[in-house]
Amino acid sequence: MTKRSSRDYFINDRSSMGLLPVDWISTKTLSNIENGRNLPSLITLKKLSIALEIDFIDLVKEIEKYLY
Repeated sequence: MTKRSSRDYFINDRSSMGLLPVDWISTKTLSNIENGRNLPSLITLKKLSIALEIDFIDLVKEIEKYLY
């Protein structure tokens, strides 16, 4: 069983809710984004906004401070 707080759980939960396809993001990619090793594309940001159930523009505004 996947630990509820894990990235795997988050990814699978969003897929099982029908928000995104099963392969929408890998745990490694999500980890790299969270830890600042990768800058996500606009497509990935859009998928993350869907997964987090927040408006895309609000997500972009929230992360803007980390882009400089």
